Amino acid sequence: MTRAVLAQRLSVSPLSVTLGEFPSWESRESVFALRNTLERPVNLLRVRSSCSCAIVDFTPCTIAPGQDASVSVSIPQNTLSGRFSKAVYVETDAPGQEFLELTVSGTAVPAVEVQPKREVYLGRLEAGKPRTFMFRLVPASPGMSPKLLPADEGDGQAEASLRRNDDTTFTMELNFTPDASRRYVAIRRRIAIEWKHGIPPLTLGVMFTVRGGAGE
Repeated sequence: MTRAVLAQRLSVSPLSVTLGEFPSWESRESVFALRNTLERPVNLLRVRSSCSCAIVDFTPCTIAPGQDASVSVSIPQNTLSGRFSKAVYVETDAPGQEFLELTVSGTAVPAVEVQPKREVYLGRLEAGKPRTFMFRLVPASPGMSPKLLPADEGDGQAEASLRRNDDTTFTMELNFTPDASRRYVAIRRRIAIEWKHGIPPLTLGVMFTVRGGAGE
């Protein structure tokens, strides 16, 4: 009896989808098919996602024996960057399959690769000593043109400049002097990506604590 019950299951195909590499400014969608191989109806109750970047198209329903249903998972444009793996959990009333885990993974190639990375912690810096830090920008397409945006309020404590190195790379330079009136400092500047596709601005920044700053 137990073997017969276990042999009758809610079939899911596939359990995981690998999207491979794709441009982060493009969306991707995966569809998971569910078939009821039990001898009774199965209710799909609800779906939960491990991340708001995985958008699920799902309506609670009842699957009759031998019938199918589907769950669609989409990754919207400009929501992920780099390698990722996102889980979606489908809650059912099928015996032993109360929670089905579906996985979508891949690599969202960023519009601009930032070296060494988008945010850098510089450690403890001496107050009053001028410093320079540089980010190297590598656009994914030759047609992309980075543009330095005006400083937001609170980010005016550093001079920023953006220059083209060659046909494929750019450098953003930050020049700043740690201020003894502050213990912890976060300097961020935004860069727009001018291109035919709408791409949100990049935010690059350096963080550090000040040796001899306020509170020491």
